[in-house]
Amino acid sequence: MAADYTYLVARLRAIESQMPDRAWYLRLARTPAPQLLAAVRERFPAFEGVDAVHDFERGIEAERAESRRLLRSLVADRDALLFLLAGDDFDNCVQAWKGRMTGAEAVLEPSGLASPRAISAAVESGDASGLPPWLKELHGSLAAMAGEATPAELDYAGENAKWDFLLRVAPGRGARDWARLRIDLANIKNFVRLRRSSLRPDPPAAVWIAGGTIEASRLARLFGEPLDEFFSMLASTRWHSLRASGFDAQVPAGLIDPILLGRLLDLLGDARLRFFDLSPVLYSIELRERAWTALRLVFVGAINRLPEEILAGKVEELYG
Repeated sequence: MAADYTYLVARLRAIESQMPDRAWYLRLARTPAPQLLAAVRERFPAFEGVDAVHDFERGIEAERAESRRLLRSLVADRDALLFLLAGDDFDNCVQAWKGRMTGAEAVLEPSGLASPRAISAAVESGDASGLPPWLKELHGSLAAMAGEATPAELDYAGENAKWDFLLRVAPGRGARDWARLRIDLANIKNFVRLRRSSLRPDPPAAVWIAGGTIEASRLARLFGEPLDEFFSMLASTRWHSLRASGFDAQVPAGLIDPILLGRLLDLLGDARLRFFDLSPVLYSIELRERAWTALRLVFVGAINRLPEEILAGKVEELYG
Protein backbone atom coordinates (compact mmCIF):
# COMPACT_ATOMS: atom_id res chain seq x y z
CA MET A 1 0.00 0.00 0.00
CA ALA A 2 1.28 3.48 -0.87
CA ALA A 3 2.14 5.69 2.08
CA ASP A 4 -0.14 8.65 2.78
CA TYR A 5 1.95 11.79 3.18
CA THR A 6 -1.02 14.14 3.61
CA TYR A 7 -0.05 15.31 7.10
CA LEU A 8 3.62 15.67 6.22
CA VAL A 9 2.84 17.64 3.07
CA ALA A 10 0.47 19.89 5.00
CA ARG A 11 3.23 20.68 7.48
CA LEU A 12 5.72 21.36 4.71
CA ARG A 13 3.25 23.58 2.84
CA ALA A 14 2.73 25.63 5.99
CA ILE A 15 6.49 26.11 6.26
CA GLU A 16 6.78 26.90 2.55
CA SER A 17 4.18 29.64 2.88
CA GLN A 18 6.53 31.45 5.26
CA MET A 19 9.55 31.21 2.95
CA PRO A 20 10.81 34.41 1.30
CA ASP A 21 9.55 34.96 -2.23
CA ARG A 22 11.21 36.23 -5.40
CA ALA A 23 10.60 39.88 -4.52
CA TRP A 24 12.33 39.47 -1.15
CA TYR A 25 15.46 38.03 -2.78
CA LEU A 26 15.49 40.83 -5.35
CA ARG A 27 15.41 43.34 -2.51
CA LEU A 28 18.15 41.40 -0.75
CA ALA A 29 20.27 41.56 -3.91
CA ARG A 30 20.14 45.35 -3.60
CA THR A 31 20.92 45.41 0.13
CA PRO A 32 24.32 46.90 1.11
CA ALA A 33 26.76 44.26 2.36
CA PRO A 34 26.93 45.63 5.95
CA GLN A 35 23.16 45.14 6.29
CA LEU A 36 22.90 41.71 4.69
CA LEU A 37 23.18 39.56 7.79
CA ALA A 38 20.53 41.53 9.67
CA ALA A 39 18.12 41.16 6.76
CA VAL A 40 18.76 37.43 6.37
CA ARG A 41 18.42 36.68 10.10
CA GLU A 42 14.83 37.96 10.00
CA ARG A 43 13.84 35.06 7.72
CA PHE A 44 16.51 32.42 8.43
CA PRO A 45 16.95 31.91 12.21
CA ALA A 46 20.03 29.69 11.83
CA PHE A 47 22.00 32.76 10.73
CA GLU A 48 21.88 34.10 14.29
CA GLY A 49 25.22 32.39 14.91
CA VAL A 50 26.88 33.97 11.86
CA ASP A 51 28.85 37.12 12.66
CA ALA A 52 30.55 37.93 9.35
CA VAL A 53 29.30 38.13 5.77
CA HIS A 54 32.11 35.92 4.46
CA ASP A 55 31.02 33.18 6.91
CA PHE A 56 27.57 32.88 5.27
CA GLU A 57 28.05 29.21 4.36
CA ARG A 58 27.92 28.29 8.04
CA GLY A 59 24.41 29.73 8.24
CA ILE A 60 23.27 27.85 5.15
CA GLU A 61 24.63 24.58 6.53
CA ALA A 62 22.84 25.21 9.82
CA GLU A 63 19.59 25.79 7.94
CA ARG A 64 20.15 22.60 5.97
CA ALA A 65 20.81 20.60 9.13
CA GLU A 66 17.59 21.93 10.66
CA SER A 67 15.70 20.90 7.53
CA ARG A 68 17.08 17.38 7.81
CA ARG A 69 16.06 17.22 11.49
CA LEU A 70 12.53 18.19 10.48
CA LEU A 71 12.40 15.37 7.93
CA ARG A 72 13.59 12.87 10.55
CA SER A 73 10.80 13.98 12.87
CA LEU A 74 8.05 13.88 10.26
CA VAL A 75 8.88 10.90 8.04
CA ALA A 76 7.97 7.62 9.70
CA ASP A 77 8.66 5.30 6.77
CA ARG A 78 12.18 3.84 7.03
CA ASP A 79 12.54 3.27 3.29
CA ALA A 80 11.62 6.88 2.60
CA LEU A 81 14.09 8.15 5.21
CA LEU A 82 16.83 6.02 3.70
CA PHE A 83 16.18 7.55 0.30
CA LEU A 84 16.00 11.10 1.66
CA LEU A 85 19.07 11.05 3.88
CA ALA A 86 21.52 8.35 2.81
CA GLY A 87 22.91 10.51 0.00
CA ASP A 88 24.55 12.70 2.63
CA ASP A 89 26.37 9.63 3.96
CA PHE A 90 27.91 9.02 0.53
CA ASP A 91 29.03 12.65 0.39
CA ASN A 92 30.55 12.41 3.86
CA CYS A 93 32.42 9.24 2.97
CA VAL A 94 33.97 10.93 -0.06
CA GLN A 95 34.91 14.00 1.95
CA ALA A 96 36.57 11.85 4.62
CA TRP A 97 38.68 10.02 2.04
CA LYS A 98 39.63 13.26 0.31
CA GLY A 99 40.69 14.67 3.65
CA ARG A 100 42.91 11.68 4.31
CA MET A 101 44.46 11.94 0.84
CA THR A 102 45.20 15.66 1.05
CA GLY A 103 46.00 15.90 4.75
CA ALA A 104 43.22 18.46 5.22
CA GLU A 105 40.63 18.20 7.95
CA ALA A 106 37.40 16.86 6.46
CA VAL A 107 34.22 18.63 7.53
CA LEU A 108 31.44 16.04 7.71
CA GLU A 109 27.82 17.06 8.02
CA PRO A 110 25.59 15.41 10.66
CA SER A 111 22.61 15.37 8.27
CA GLY A 112 22.79 11.78 7.04
CA LEU A 113 21.89 8.49 8.70
CA ALA A 114 25.42 7.33 9.45
CA SER A 115 27.45 8.89 12.23
CA PRO A 116 30.21 11.18 10.91
CA ARG A 117 32.40 9.76 13.67
CA ALA A 118 31.86 6.22 12.35
CA ILE A 119 32.72 7.32 8.82
CA SER A 120 35.90 9.07 9.97
CA ALA A 121 36.92 6.07 12.07
CA ALA A 122 36.43 3.69 9.14
CA VAL A 123 38.58 5.85 6.87
CA GLU A 124 41.34 6.16 9.46
CA SER A 125 41.42 2.47 10.39
CA GLY A 126 40.39 0.89 7.11
CA ASP A 127 37.81 -1.17 9.03
CA ALA A 128 34.33 -0.71 7.52
CA SER A 129 32.52 -2.92 10.03
CA GLY A 130 31.03 0.10 11.79
CA LEU A 131 29.49 1.50 8.60
CA PRO A 132 25.92 0.89 7.42
CA PRO A 133 25.55 -1.57 4.52
CA TRP A 134 25.02 1.11 1.90
CA LEU A 135 28.45 2.64 2.57
CA LYS A 136 30.62 -0.44 2.77
CA GLU A 137 31.03 -0.97 -0.98
CA LEU A 138 31.86 2.70 -1.56
CA HIS A 139 34.34 2.62 1.32
CA GLY A 140 36.11 -0.35 -0.29
CA SER A 141 36.18 1.31 -3.71
CA LEU A 142 37.61 4.57 -2.37
CA ALA A 143 40.17 2.70 -0.25
CA ALA A 144 41.40 0.95 -3.40
CA MET A 145 41.59 4.25 -5.28
CA ALA A 146 43.09 6.43 -2.57
CA GLY A 147 46.72 5.69 -3.34
CA GLU A 148 46.65 6.89 -6.94
CA ALA A 149 43.38 8.71 -7.65
CA THR A 150 42.91 12.46 -7.67
CA PRO A 151 40.33 14.10 -5.39
CA ALA A 152 38.18 14.70 -8.49
CA GLU A 153 38.19 10.99 -9.29
CA LEU A 154 37.00 10.24 -5.77
CA ASP A 155 34.17 12.71 -6.35
CA TYR A 156 33.18 10.95 -9.57
CA ALA A 157 33.20 7.54 -7.91
CA GLY A 158 31.15 8.81 -4.98
CA GLU A 159 28.54 10.50 -7.17
CA ASN A 160 28.08 7.41 -9.31
CA ALA A 161 27.76 5.16 -6.27
CA LYS A 162 25.34 7.52 -4.55
CA TRP A 163 22.93 7.85 -7.45
CA ASP A 164 23.10 4.16 -8.32
CA PHE A 165 22.08 3.40 -4.74
CA LEU A 166 19.30 6.01 -4.63
CA LEU A 167 17.81 4.75 -7.90
CA ARG A 168 17.77 1.22 -6.50
CA VAL A 169 16.08 2.15 -3.22
CA ALA A 170 13.75 4.87 -4.56
CA PRO A 171 10.34 4.30 -2.89
CA GLY A 172 8.09 4.85 -5.89
CA ARG A 173 7.90 6.47 -9.31
CA GLY A 174 8.06 10.05 -8.04
CA ALA A 175 11.26 9.47 -6.08
CA ARG A 176 12.85 7.67 -9.02
CA ASP A 177 11.91 10.46 -11.40
CA TRP A 178 13.42 13.08 -9.08
CA ALA A 179 16.66 11.09 -8.87
CA ARG A 180 16.88 10.80 -12.66
CA LEU A 181 16.36 14.54 -13.11
CA ARG A 182 18.95 15.30 -10.45
CA ILE A 183 21.40 13.08 -12.34
CA ASP A 184 20.60 15.00 -15.52
CA LEU A 185 21.25 18.30 -13.77
CA ALA A 186 24.68 17.19 -12.57
CA ASN A 187 25.60 15.80 -16.00
CA ILE A 188 24.46 18.89 -17.90
CA LYS A 189 26.39 21.16 -15.56
CA ASN A 190 29.54 19.05 -15.81
CA PHE A 191 29.26 18.83 -19.60
CA VAL A 192 29.13 22.60 -20.10
CA ARG A 193 31.86 23.40 -17.59
CA LEU A 194 34.25 20.69 -18.76
CA ARG A 195 33.60 21.36 -22.44
CA ARG A 196 34.53 25.01 -21.95
CA SER A 197 37.68 24.12 -20.04
CA SER A 198 40.90 23.20 -21.80
CA LEU A 199 42.01 21.35 -18.65
CA ARG A 200 39.89 18.27 -19.40
CA PRO A 201 39.77 17.81 -23.20
CA ASP A 202 38.93 14.11 -22.78
CA PRO A 203 37.22 13.52 -19.41
CA PRO A 204 37.06 10.01 -17.96
CA ALA A 205 33.86 8.00 -18.42
CA ALA A 206 33.23 8.23 -14.66
CA VAL A 207 32.39 11.93 -15.06
CA TRP A 208 28.99 10.96 -16.48
CA ILE A 209 26.53 9.60 -13.93
CA ALA A 210 24.40 6.75 -15.26
CA GLY A 211 20.65 6.53 -14.76
CA GLY A 212 19.41 9.95 -15.85
CA THR A 213 16.82 10.65 -18.53
CA ILE A 214 19.75 11.54 -20.83
CA GLU A 215 21.99 8.53 -21.37
CA ALA A 216 25.54 8.86 -20.08
CA SER A 217 26.85 7.24 -23.27
CA ARG A 218 25.14 9.91 -25.33
CA LEU A 219 26.89 12.64 -23.35
CA ALA A 220 30.26 10.93 -23.80
CA ARG A 221 29.74 10.76 -27.58
CA LEU A 222 28.72 14.40 -27.82
CA PHE A 223 31.67 15.69 -25.80
CA GLY A 224 33.97 15.75 -28.82
CA GLU A 225 31.40 17.50 -31.02
CA PRO A 226 30.84 21.27 -31.33
CA LEU A 227 29.12 22.59 -28.21
CA ASP A 228 26.06 23.63 -30.24
CA GLU A 229 25.37 19.93 -30.87
CA PHE A 230 24.91 19.39 -27.16
CA PHE A 231 22.41 22.23 -26.84
CA SER A 232 20.52 20.95 -29.89
CA MET A 233 20.29 17.58 -28.20
CA LEU A 234 18.81 19.14 -25.06
CA ALA A 235 15.98 20.56 -27.18
CA SER A 236 14.72 17.00 -27.74
CA THR A 237 14.73 16.05 -24.06
CA ARG A 238 12.67 16.92 -21.00
CA TRP A 239 15.03 19.86 -20.55
CA HIS A 240 13.94 21.52 -23.80
CA SER A 241 12.69 24.63 -21.96
CA LEU A 242 16.28 25.52 -21.05
CA ARG A 243 16.73 27.24 -24.41
CA ALA A 244 13.97 29.76 -23.63
CA SER A 245 15.99 30.77 -20.56
CA GLY A 246 19.08 31.54 -22.61
CA PHE A 247 20.82 28.27 -21.82
CA ASP A 248 22.93 27.95 -24.93
CA ALA A 249 26.59 27.91 -25.96
CA GLN A 250 26.99 31.50 -24.76
CA VAL A 251 25.35 31.09 -21.34
CA PRO A 252 27.44 32.95 -18.70
CA ALA A 253 29.06 30.62 -16.16
CA GLY A 254 27.35 32.44 -13.30
CA LEU A 255 23.89 31.66 -14.70
CA ILE A 256 24.35 27.91 -15.18
CA ASP A 257 23.26 26.91 -11.66
CA PRO A 258 20.33 29.38 -11.37
CA ILE A 259 18.88 28.38 -14.75
CA LEU A 260 19.22 24.63 -14.15
CA LEU A 261 17.71 24.78 -10.65
CA GLY A 262 14.86 26.94 -11.86
CA ARG A 263 14.00 24.50 -14.65
CA LEU A 264 14.27 21.51 -12.29
CA LEU A 265 11.51 22.99 -10.14
CA ASP A 266 9.41 23.51 -13.27
CA LEU A 267 9.83 19.85 -14.18
CA LEU A 268 8.84 18.78 -10.67
CA GLY A 269 5.93 21.22 -10.41
CA ASP A 270 3.08 18.77 -11.08
CA ALA A 271 4.52 16.31 -8.58
CA ARG A 272 3.66 18.52 -5.64
CA LEU A 273 -0.03 17.71 -6.16
CA ARG A 274 0.43 14.02 -5.29
CA PHE A 275 0.00 12.89 -1.68
CA PHE A 276 0.73 9.17 -1.88
CA ASP A 277 4.42 9.22 -2.76
CA LEU A 278 7.44 11.33 -1.86
CA SER A 279 7.06 13.77 -4.76
CA PRO A 280 5.67 16.72 -2.72
CA VAL A 281 8.38 16.17 -0.09
CA LEU A 282 11.10 16.21 -2.75
CA TYR A 283 9.61 19.33 -4.29
CA SER A 284 9.72 21.01 -0.87
CA ILE A 285 13.38 19.98 -0.49
CA GLU A 286 14.15 21.57 -3.87
CA LEU A 287 12.41 24.78 -2.79
CA ARG A 288 14.84 24.96 0.12
CA GLU A 289 17.78 24.20 -2.15
CA ARG A 290 16.70 27.09 -4.34
CA ALA A 291 16.46 29.38 -1.31
CA TRP A 292 19.98 28.47 -0.19
CA THR A 293 21.29 28.91 -3.73
CA ALA A 294 19.74 32.37 -3.81
CA LEU A 295 21.42 33.22 -0.52
CA ARG A 296 24.78 32.05 -1.90
CA LEU A 297 24.31 34.18 -5.01
CA VAL A 298 23.59 37.27 -2.94
CA PHE A 299 26.39 36.79 -0.42
CA VAL A 300 29.01 35.91 -3.03
CA GLY A 301 27.87 38.84 -5.15
CA ALA A 302 28.14 41.22 -2.20
CA ILE A 303 31.58 39.92 -1.21
CA ASN A 304 32.83 40.34 -4.78
CA ARG A 305 31.06 43.70 -5.22
CA LEU A 306 29.05 42.46 -8.15
CA PRO A 307 26.84 45.17 -9.70
CA GLU A 308 23.27 45.06 -8.40
CA GLU A 309 21.71 44.59 -11.84
CA ILE A 310 23.85 41.50 -12.56
CA LEU A 311 23.11 39.97 -9.18
CA ALA A 312 19.41 40.68 -9.54
CA GLY A 313 19.51 39.03 -12.97
CA LYS A 314 20.84 35.81 -11.44
CA VAL A 315 18.04 35.83 -8.88
CA GLU A 316 15.52 36.39 -11.68
CA GLU A 317 16.80 33.33 -13.52
CA LEU A 318 16.60 31.22 -10.39
CA TYR A 319 13.03 32.21 -9.61
CA GLY A 320 11.79 32.46 -13.20
